Amino acid sequence: MAAARHAARKRMRQLPTMLLVVVIVAVSLALLALDVMDGYLNIASTAALVLALPAVWIAVIVIVPVQARRQYRQSAQLRDDQTVSFDDEAITFASRRGTVRLPFSEYREYLDRGGLILLYQTEMFYNLVPRHALGDAGDEMLARLQAAGVRRL
Repeated sequence: MAAARHAARKRMRQLPTMLLVVVIVAVSLALLALDVMDGYLNIASTAALVLALPAVWIAVIVIVPVQARRQYRQSAQLRDDQTVSFDDEAITFASRRGTVRLPFSEYREYLDRGGLILLYQTEMFYNLVPRHALGDAGDEMLARLQAAGVRRL
């Protein structure tokens, strides 16, 4: 679930979400300005400004863990044991279902936080690697990602 929270926070800082926040603030401020021009503050427009933005964050805090648990329950593949290894050119993920080898340069970005490494192949799709699974080799793998031009978040 920590990985899902990190990914959700990343999405909250992306352009579409930021535009939504700007629209909410602009509409709320417009409502407040119209109320002031009328000579009184309407509780609904004040509540829109005070409650709408925290509601967006609370929704993420509540919804993301629920979605992460559901995805984990629904996918047998997510529950399978997996191994991760890397060499000079690529990272390899292997499980009983198959093996995938991705060159470092094919990753878009990575996040190293809270004992987790998220390796983003796209804005929304990432591979999760627990830092302890790599042992001392974790720093070496991150250095190879950086050398390949992969952006650190």
